[in-house]
Amino acid sequence: MKTTTTPSGSKSRLWRAVPAVSFGGIGIELLLFSVGFPYAVWAGIAGCVVASCILFYQAYLKPRRDIVSLFTPLYAFLIFIVPNEISSGVIVQTFYAATITLLAVRVEKMFNTPKPRERTMKDVLNEYISRIAPIFAVIDEETGHLIAQSLLTYKFGLYGSAAEKSTEALARLKSVTPFPGALAAALSILRERAGDLADSRVTASPEHTFAEADYDDLAIRLRPDRIEDPTALDLDNALVLLYAVGIETSPDDEQALEEHQRFVIQILESYKEKLTP
Repeated sequence: MKTTTTPSGSKSRLWRAVPAVSFGGIGIELLLFSVGFPYAVWAGIAGCVVASCILFYQAYLKPRRDIVSLFTPLYAFLIFIVPNEISSGVIVQTFYAATITLLAVRVEKMFNTPKPRERTMKDVLNEYISRIAPIFAVIDEETGHLIAQSLLTYKFGLYGSAAEKSTEALARLKSVTPFPGALAAALSILRERAGDLADSRVTASPEHTFAEADYDDLAIRLRPDRIEDPTALDLDNALVLLYAVGIETSPDDEQALEEHQRFVIQILESYKEKLTP
C-alpha cells in the first residue's frame, strides 16, 4: 500500500552547539593549562560531557531517533568521569569532540524526516467513509438503522432477518432524493445472498450486481484483470458500503458496528495486494 508521513522535523541550529561547546571547552582547557592552572583538564571534560547532553537533546527532538546519539551522555560519563585506563587528556577529548560533531551533523541530515508509515486497512476504511459522505448525507436515522441491522443480522447468520431488513431499507430508499443507486444495489446484493443462504441454495449468476455508475462509491475498486470472482467482489463491496453508511447514520447501532469493525477490515485486507498499484 501507499505510505504516508507526518511533517518533517524543524531545521534546527542546535547541532552547532555540539562542536561549539566541546571544542570550546578544549580551548579553555589549553588556555588554563598555559597559565599553569592545575585543574585545566576539567574544562575540556566538562565541554565534552555538556556537548553530549546537547546531542542527546537534539536527537530526542527529531521525528526519528538515533540510538547512538541518545547514548552519548553515557559514553561521556564512562570515558571521562568513571575511573578507567583510558586517558582523559586533550587528544582523547579532541577525538571525542570530533566524533560527536559528526554525529550531530548526521542526526540533522538523516533523522529530520520521519520514517514513512504504512497505510493500514483501517486508514483505507476511514478514507472511504469520508469519500462517500454524499451517500449517507441523505439517509435518515430510521433507514440507517435498517441498513445497520441488515448487515449485523447477516454477520450473525440470521439470514432470513437480514433479507427482511434489507427489503425494508430498500422500500424506504425509494423516497430518497437523490436516489443512492450504489446503496440500493448493495442492499439488493445482500438480500439476494442472505436469501440464498437461508434456503441453502447457491445462485451461480446473481440477479443483482453493481453497475458501472456505482464504481466511484465502492471501497474495493480493481482493474478488470485483477478480478477473480465478480460475485464475491460485489458482496464484499456491499458489506463494506453498508457498514460505512450504517455507522454514520444509525447512532443506536454505532457501538455494535464498531465491535465488528474487524470483520470489515478483514474484507479489505483480503484485497490488500490487489489494491496496491
